[in-house]
Amino acid sequence: MSKMKEIIHNYIYLFYGLGYFGDSIAFIIMCIILLNRPLFFIFYIIFVILNILLNEYLTNKIKEKNPKDPIKFLASDFFSKKRFGMPSIHSQNIFFSIMYCYLVIKNILLIPIILLLLGFLVIYERYMFRDHTIKQLIYGAVLGLIIGYTSYYIVFFIQYIFSIL
Repeated sequence: MSKMKEIIHNYIYLFYGLGYFGDSIAFIIMCIILLNRPLFFIFYIIFVILNILLNEYLTNKIKEKNPKDPIKFLASDFFSKKRFGMPSIHSQNIFFSIMYCYLVIKNILLIPIILLLLGFLVIYERYMFRDHTIKQLIYGAVLGLIIGYTSYYIVFFIQYIFSIL
């Protein structure tokens, strides 16, 4: 029975790890997917940076504290020392990628579904390890979806303008 508990424990930590690194994993997946779509790729990178800068601005403006006594997922976890967490950067980043991915590759739903499952793992892990409140995670997700949607249509509009010139 001890061996079974160890196997279950390892799988649980695998899922926590996917949640912890979920936004980074989504970024890598998106870069691979968008390599053959240069305009969407370049603007994805630009909007990722703008998304992070917006989150940094909002976090410092809103100044809503993270939950007390976060649990470290990694011994070298320095992210838990961040004092403010509204909106959640991890949630915002992955849901930005989910929306952008869905809109760019509408015909292949498997990848956005995988990213969505990864997004839920991010929310679960960030909540379980007391890095964010549910409210901070939901606001981050909603903001990420809005930015992903807006970003796609800005690129779509740019692509349209250049195609008619």
